[in-house]
Amino acid sequence: MPYPRRVRIITDKGGVPVPVPVISPVDEQIFLLNVIELLAALFRTPDSAGWAAIRDTGLPALAARAPIRTGQLTDTLEKLQGALDSSENTIGIIDELLSEQVRLFVAGRGGVVAPPYESCHRPGESGVMGEAALSMRSRLAEAGLEVALPSNEPPDHLSLELEYLHHLLSTAWAEQDGTREAEALAFSGETMLPWVARFRDALLEGTPHPVFTHAADLAVALLEELSSRADK
Repeated sequence: MPYPRRVRIITDKGGVPVPVPVISPVDEQIFLLNVIELLAALFRTPDSAGWAAIRDTGLPALAARAPIRTGQLTDTLEKLQGALDSSENTIGIIDELLSEQVRLFVAGRGGVVAPPYESCHRPGESGVMGEAALSMRSRLAEAGLEVALPSNEPPDHLSLELEYLHHLLSTAWAEQDGTREAEALAFSGETMLPWVARFRDALLEGTPHPVFTHAADLAVALLEELSSRADK
């Protein structure tokens, strides 16, 4: 894996972390799954050790083995890596990111800039635990999954939806199941892409640190790439 993944957010009903199925060595699929993992980690508000792992091992390893065909994803990934490497003060930039992620996603002065929940960016909904959260909870239950976090995190958090997408795709590709793959691609394009694009717009209005700008761009580029595959 490109960075440490000691605990998965999503577990089965018994609390056991859901294993990632062994996938045949298809470079493009593995790359896309690793991008999903990276984004889930980035939007999970990492601690200082998490940011250091992403900067020092995760991003460089992922960028180095990006397939040629995923040009837009690769370009955005390089911009994200450049933003993380832009300061010679490696401790200082991590401290900046720790403060910035609180301002953007948790408790900013004057309000949270861009809440990372689908319910907050869905037309007709105005806060957390809306219909989007209930729908996501149902999806997890139907898949035999549940949220394994110490806090009562709403299930439509961006990182949780990315974990769920990873589960759908890794299972479909490992089993070469076209029906499951279609379900995953539909979820990425029809459910995630519209609200994540609005989330990015809200984020940009808050003039975020470039790391978060490029992370949001990477999320949209990933979902657009997956959505384009649903049309083929």
